[in-house]
Amino acid sequence: MRTSLKRILLLACTAVMLCSCADFSKIVFSDFQVSSIDSLKYSLTDMSAIANTSLKVDNPYFAMTLKNFEAEVITPDGDALGNVWMDENVLLEVAAKDQTLLEAPLRVHVKNPIKLLAMGSDALGTMLEGGYLLNYSVEVSKGGRFHKIVQKNVPLESFIKPEE
Repeated sequence: MRTSLKRILLLACTAVMLCSCADFSKIVFSDFQVSSIDSLKYSLTDMSAIANTSLKVDNPYFAMTLKNFEAEVITPDGDALGNVWMDENVLLEVAAKDQTLLEAPLRVHVKNPIKLLAMGSDALGTMLEGGYLLNYSVEVSKGGRFHKIVQKNVPLESFIKPEE
């Protein structure tokens, strides 16, 4: 009897965890903007900086905390152009059932700065029109436990809002 009860509880807990993870897929990230760039370092083979950014989160569910954002920008040829990540100690609070504008510094590393510089002064516009993709992950808390959301091959133009 006890073994059966344990199995039922285990199945119920698993079902609850799977259902709660499904909620995270309905959270929408959009309107990414860069307000300024600090600590720019570059050479012919490497470029890094800290970008001060904002991002809109449309959260149809509960209040939550975001951490450990990581992303990779992929060229139309399938090559990685660069990586973006949030420092480990950065926690971002998202309001329940609302849109929240989050602001955070992101570390940026460009693997091929020559390719980026060849795009000219409107590199972002070129990337938005040129079939670039974004693979990203972010950890989201629900009741103190963090769950990882992973999105692959997101068109860059659906994630980044150009300056007006």
